[in-house]
Amino acid sequence: MVGLLRKGLIQAASSAVTVTVFAGTVFAGTVFAGTVLADAAQARNINTRDSLLCRSYQHITVSSGNAQYVVRNDNYGHDRECLRNSGGAPDFAVVVSGARVEHSEPVAYPNIFVGCSWGICTPRSHLPVQVDRIKSVVTTWHTKMKAKGIWSAGYDIWFDRRPCTSGQSGGAELMIWLNARGFDPGSWPVVRVDHTRWYLEHWVTSGHGKHWNYIQFRRVHGTAKVTRLRVAPFITVARQHGLISKKWWLTTVMAGFEIWRGGVGLSTTRFMVHV
Repeated sequence: MVGLLRKGLIQAASSAVTVTVFAGTVFAGTVFAGTVLADAAQARNINTRDSLLCRSYQHITVSSGNAQYVVRNDNYGHDRECLRNSGGAPDFAVVVSGARVEHSEPVAYPNIFVGCSWGICTPRSHLPVQVDRIKSVVTTWHTKMKAKGIWSAGYDIWFDRRPCTSGQSGGAELMIWLNARGFDPGSWPVVRVDHTRWYLEHWVTSGHGKHWNYIQFRRVHGTAKVTRLRVAPFITVARQHGLISKKWWLTTVMAGFEIWRGGVGLSTTRFMVHV
């Protein structure tokens, strides 16, 4: 995701219906250690097979079997942040974070994804795919959440009105929050999806000359992992609310951590998406 002002996520957040996106341009980068890991305690945790991503928007391709994904340091706030990837597997850990904001906008969303996002596409992902042609989207995501600060752990699933591979999507942003620290959902309505209770809220947001529906499902009882989570039922609920059209295109499935403050210790240990 990009730096989206979140409505109603922190008690001091704005109550405006339309919010604005502030984003840098995503670009490819070469993995490098960076001076921010000068701290010896952090450096001792890095072995020769690990990769470090310390630049904003830096990314690497990782794989598991025949599946390939991208790990990206989506650090649009440009505070110091480093991710560690272990041997090219579909995982990452936040090992350095300078996030210290108090307001309603997160400053980073380190993530792993499949599909196309801002000109970066994973091979053989079958994305983009039109919504009415989706047979199944199944995903597994296991995490560790031993981190202080203010953060959320969630999927960020993007839809566009056309099969785009770059730029800002203009259809819908479907977030599925597994857990969060420092937030109060207040009086959000509760829905059941696949026998699990979720808070549901949505509004319209805009940026880069486009408007789209922001949809958030937040698990009533947080969890650190999901195994073979079916995404189609969430899409069905969003369609029933008129928030996603069957003619739109699913472009990206991301999983990561929105960080407002802290975040060191957040990690992805397993990730899979099957479309």
